[in-house]
Amino acid sequence: MLRTLRVRELAIIEDLTVEFGPGLNLLTGETGAGKSILVDALGLVTGDRADSSKVRRGASRARVEAVFEPPDAGALRGLLEQRGIDADEDGLLVLRREVPVSGAARVFINGSPGTVTALRELGERLLELHGQHEQHGLLSADSHLELLDRFGGHHDELRGVAAAERAVGEARERLERLREAERERERRADNLRGELREIDAVAPRAGERDELERERTRLRHGVEIAELVGEALAQLYDGDPSAAGLAASGARRLERLAELDPRLGELAQRVRAAQLELQEAGSALRDYADEGQGDPDRLEDLESRRAAIERLCSRYGRDEQEVLEHRAAAAAELDELEHLGEQVGAAETALALAAEAYAGEATRLSAARRSAAQALAPAVERQLRELALPRARFSVGFQAARGPELRHGDRAMPLTPRGVERAEFLIAANPGEDARPLRKTASGGELSRVMLALHVVLEDAGPGRALVFDEVDAGVGGATADAVGARLQRLARARQVLCVTHLPQVAAYADRHYHVRKRVAGGRTLVDVVPLSRTERVDELARMLGGRKVSAASRKNAAELLAGAGPGRPTGRTAEH
Repeated sequence: MLRTLRVRELAIIEDLTVEFGPGLNLLTGETGAGKSILVDALGLVTGDRADSSKVRRGASRARVEAVFEPPDAGALRGLLEQRGIDADEDGLLVLRREVPVSGAARVFINGSPGTVTALRELGERLLELHGQHEQHGLLSADSHLELLDRFGGHHDELRGVAAAERAVGEARERLERLREAERERERRADNLRGELREIDAVAPRAGERDELERERTRLRHGVEIAELVGEALAQLYDGDPSAAGLAASGARRLERLAELDPRLGELAQRVRAAQLELQEAGSALRDYADEGQGDPDRLEDLESRRAAIERLCSRYGRDEQEVLEHRAAAAAELDELEHLGEQVGAAETALALAAEAYAGEATRLSAARRSAAQALAPAVERQLRELALPRARFSVGFQAARGPELRHGDRAMPLTPRGVERAEFLIAANPGEDARPLRKTASGGELSRVMLALHVVLEDAGPGRALVFDEVDAGVGGATADAVGARLQRLARARQVLCVTHLPQVAAYADRHYHVRKRVAGGRTLVDVVPLSRTERVDELARMLGGRKVSAASRKNAAELLAGAGPGRPTGRTAEH
């Protein structure tokens, strides 16, 4: 929802701030008062092309700022994070566009500098603009297929097609990988056998390098180790006196003392335990001395093996474990290569089955889409009849989707996660005309009414963006104008709608009515936008009905018009301001 729009130094607007609300926001006023400038400002702040000629005379730059309450704050927060832009604590989004008389325009998003691309991407999520000269949203053929699917409720069919497309992709990838492997099979198999021979010739064990390093250290310091072992044995166990002997003598004396004074019993036990530990340590050290420090000739063999393991690690992994894992993978790949012919055949069969499944899912989706198109066309045409386009014909055109080609039997079909076709909405506004894409419809008034009809039919299908219509009622009047107002009100039940109108029958349906007027001050033209109370609305509708001079009769007609538009409005929404 658009909360606030501020426009400064744009065309004839000097400085203007408008607060909008939920529901149907209608702007009325004399021709040339500046209503469409507000629509242009909304286009500018959501990514339209900047035009420096629109800067107000005498100003250095035009500025437009809009504050939005996004329909999906969570998704928007993720998009802002991708762009490196901080989200507002209240979940609001502030967009600002500055257009200088000369030089490049600037964009700010939540106060941070941004790009026009980011502005346009955000604007597409927030606002759908249907102006007199430029149309967004539903005019994009890229959106028509999605809208048709939402109208038809094709959720299950779409999931089936997407899953089948993924399965085809995976089957294709596996087959291509196997075929590539088949082309390289002999060369690759020879390489794998060489790797296995090299690893098996060494046959490393996990952790063996650490073991070899410890043994290498012992061998290189054998003399020093022998001297230290002999000295330690003499002091701990074999010498006279030795630490073990002295501890035993001390323990005997403490045990006798404990007999005389039991308080020394625990101390005697501790010394005896220490004596036993010393004996065990001395025994273990003697066993180590008896083993000797190995054959000095062993050092050369050890260095050779250590170097061999290092070579394997430099080629196949950071340590012995990774080398062994590489060996296991190489052995598995070699086995696969030796049975590659069988696997290629199986992969070809799997791809054919996946293609058949995709063709089935895509065919079901295509049938559902054509059925939905047949239901959509008369629904839109019924709305168009009420909007003064009684003989307009609406249809949905289908073309092949753009994407990689998949062959299924003797048939070729596009392979996409959304099926095999594209869709585009077509309109023939008058008898004898060919149906043409919406974007090529010549009349702005006709196009706005087509957009309104589509929105009414598809009101639950699109995202909750604010809708903006500039003179959707161009060229209509009477009962048709009333129908336009009723449909705008219906749309406004689910989302915010802003509309510029010259018809009192449409303006009567407003939830919030704003009067746009020009005035002259200090020799310059200024624009004001005034929210109207109910009494002021009666006066404005009377003016629209009877011209500049408001009579009692036109005021009475205006009050009746306003009262007549009231019933059927959604409750809980304020109609007076």
